[in-house]
Amino acid sequence: MVDTPRNIVVAPAPAVYENAPCLQKVEAAIIQQGVAAAVQWELRDNTGLPIDLGGIFPVPDHSPSKKRISADLMLLSILAGLNSDYYERGKNKPPPERYAMEVRLQPADEPVDPMWIVPGIVKDPLKGLIEFNVPNQVSDLGGIFVVNMGLCRVSDGRPLYVHRGLLCVERSAWRSPTVDCKMPTLSDIRMRIMDTDTENLLQGYVEFTTADLLDSIVAAVREWNGTPPNLSNYTFTCSTFPWIEPWLNKIVASLYQKAAMRYGRNKLLVSHGGVQGDDLNRDQAYQAIAQQFDQLWKQWMQIKKRELNLQAFSGVVSSPYARIRHSVTGRVR
Repeated sequence: MVDTPRNIVVAPAPAVYENAPCLQKVEAAIIQQGVAAAVQWELRDNTGLPIDLGGIFPVPDHSPSKKRISADLMLLSILAGLNSDYYERGKNKPPPERYAMEVRLQPADEPVDPMWIVPGIVKDPLKGLIEFNVPNQVSDLGGIFVVNMGLCRVSDGRPLYVHRGLLCVERSAWRSPTVDCKMPTLSDIRMRIMDTDTENLLQGYVEFTTADLLDSIVAAVREWNGTPPNLSNYTFTCSTFPWIEPWLNKIVASLYQKAAMRYGRNKLLVSHGGVQGDDLNRDQAYQAIAQQFDQLWKQWMQIKKRELNLQAFSGVVSSPYARIRHSVTGRVR
């Protein structure tokens, strides 16, 4: 008997800091273009702890957290109308409200359209663990997408809770035949700035998080679209922006600008036993690098927009001297 092929399951990196739950900048799942993937996501509150959905969705016997007791279980059961002791005796028990998980995806740099809607499956209610399949249109397209996972009432479809994250579909040879995604991969960016744990000798870990990289990728496209002149035929998304080299320059500028702000906020001269430490005093050096790469990006963007604007130009440019006519012959001089 041949097993039915299953989608590759991926999940965002765990939200922990020094082995304790925390709220990250933004959670992101990374897949490769063209891969049939399912994403597992843990819904978390503003403290970084998983949200307990055990009072709303039935807990399956195979759930790894089946025996875990939650302090919020009774409250959620009441809110969901599933606690029979909540109603007074002798009264008719109203039917319990039904809930479903709905997942919506849209381009991170195009906030309205297009949008893809897929169902979410609650894998472990007590851990807030859900799973959804990535639509083929998204995995074929490539780019960065906002993921909104909503706990919705079945009766009217309105969400009671929405959890937000990012899905990054990195370019590969298995791309859509109609779209040639040139978005830099996370490895491309880290290679450009030499950001690996083996090369950061004083730190021993990467300096920029996945959230930093993705935000900088999107920021470059938004700046192109928002910088005048507004060229309607040359408005792009992360899936369609065609110039990878200047794109990398802007990404580097954005990353070093973020780092300069971080170092400027946290630098502190330490002196102990005649030894001074000031290893966080890097904001000025990082700011200079950011300005250097940002200048390269801005110069290129201005020239490129002028070029595209001239290519789209049509009409007649005349000289005022061409309108002077001879008084006798009527010839143009």
